[in-house]
Amino acid sequence: MRKIIDAWKRRVPAPLPVFCYAVCLVGWLLASCFGLGRDLILEATGKLEPFTLGFPVEDQPATDTQFTLVDIVNNGQSTWRTLSDDPQMHWQNPDGRAVRTLRMEAAFSKSPREMCLYYTTRPGEDFSQEKRVFAAQQDDGSYLYTLPAGNITALRLDPCSARDLDMTVTGIFLNEPAGVLSYFAPGWYGAFQMILWPAVAASALKLAGRFWQKIRHKQ
Repeated sequence: MRKIIDAWKRRVPAPLPVFCYAVCLVGWLLASCFGLGRDLILEATGKLEPFTLGFPVEDQPATDTQFTLVDIVNNGQSTWRTLSDDPQMHWQNPDGRAVRTLRMEAAFSKSPREMCLYYTTRPGEDFSQEKRVFAAQQDDGSYLYTLPAGNITALRLDPCSARDLDMTVTGIFLNEPAGVLSYFAPGWYGAFQMILWPAVAASALKLAGRFWQKIRHKQ
């Protein structure tokens, strides 16, 4: 094994970063294949059915497929106005249905700035920045959020981060059929993480190796 490692170091420039990026790439491919296989099984068993989410309507009882709005008020037919720079749309998943994607068709009166979708994986869990995904704008102008595979207990959609913004929402669709290649597209945020963290891991391993060498020399 020692000879193999030494040969690897001689033949490969920057062997530690290459190793870390290779592990990241393999892990991403395995996770993508797992997500694709899981969704195919859910679709085959009828557990990944498409559905839509709407907004509460005055003088009508709320339903399980409607958002609860925070700092968002109705400003006309299908038009909503934000009252702060942190408007939110909450939805609980009472029957534990599978959720993989959310696509929002909306137009904004000005730049929406940051748009993200928070999610929880346990009942009663608080939303946090560690569990959120960002929108990828589609060719038709809509915004697509892709959630990780697993149990989703609640969603919090932050459609924008601007005060006094008018948005016209024409539809919010979940679990729409997705192409196979979409499972292997990490998106801009995912690509950034795949570039950043292997480099951080390589640096940490290099520092740990130097520290270990110093300890061995002292012994």
